[in-house]
Amino acid sequence: MEKTSGRIVLFGGGGFVGGNLARAALAQGREAHIVDPVRRPGVPGAIWHTTDITDPAAVKQLLAELMPQAVVDLAAVADIDKAEREKDLAWAVNVEAARTIAAGCARIGASFLYFSSDAVFDGRGSRYAEGDPLNPLNYYGTTKAEGEKAVAAAYPGAGIIRISLALGFPVTGGNSFFEALEQNLRAGKEISAPSDEVRTPVDVYTLSACVLEMLALRFAGIIHVGSTDSIDRAALTRKAAALLGYPEARILASPIGAPQAGRAPRHKNGIISVEKARGLLRTPLLSAVESIGRAITERS
Repeated sequence: MEKTSGRIVLFGGGGFVGGNLARAALAQGREAHIVDPVRRPGVPGAIWHTTDITDPAAVKQLLAELMPQAVVDLAAVADIDKAEREKDLAWAVNVEAARTIAAGCARIGASFLYFSSDAVFDGRGSRYAEGDPLNPLNYYGTTKAEGEKAVAAAYPGAGIIRISLALGFPVTGGNSFFEALEQNLRAGKEISAPSDEVRTPVDVYTLSACVLEMLALRFAGIIHVGSTDSIDRAALTRKAAALLGYPEARILASPIGAPQAGRAPRHKNGIISVEKARGLLRTPLLSAVESIGRAITERS
């Protein structure tokens, strides 16, 4: 059976980034398949599969049946504190399932991208390029670093995309910083945001366009995708609050401080270099402020 042109499979496609990516793929005329434990509305036209991604035989069978042209692995235990508490689950999803999916894509020759994170770095440097040494501070970052290695070993033709922070609103479900922010602001709450935690954010629309372009290019290797500059979480949150129509004064800046009981350590400087992506992709990368603006003004 030959690969089906235009068919894309999104493991973890029911989440915040995955749902938006599925929409973008459908808008390009692709046949989008979402692999996720829970079927959700929000992406009309997508085909859902509830395959257990921790079952290698089930993943292999699904890919062999669908024979997609392109595959993206967005599935992850991405809650940093949950990953620290439930290490076996985090390893099973972030490493072993990624290995299985990559091996399945290698067998059928599909274009493949694995989503990783700037959490593979310790955040003590000033800016991180793709080839810089990995030194994660928490178990989530450890699983992403090991997931990268597993994917590259299983499929040398795989692409690995690292992001720092995705901005926008979900169309299906998943963890969206802006959705939680808006809910808290609507409820009249004051919000504390770290002034010494820096990120290189990307809005979900730009991110989706970059992913689809990289799949078409059959990109292999590691690439960073984010804004052309960086911003601290307090400034980012204030800007977002203002664009959502709320007073910036409701955002209280504070340093991260010492790790709290039950909370895994976070890296401070998630400052990733995007020069490789800017040289490779036709999709323009935006500044941090432009990314915040696009994430809010283009919400559906």
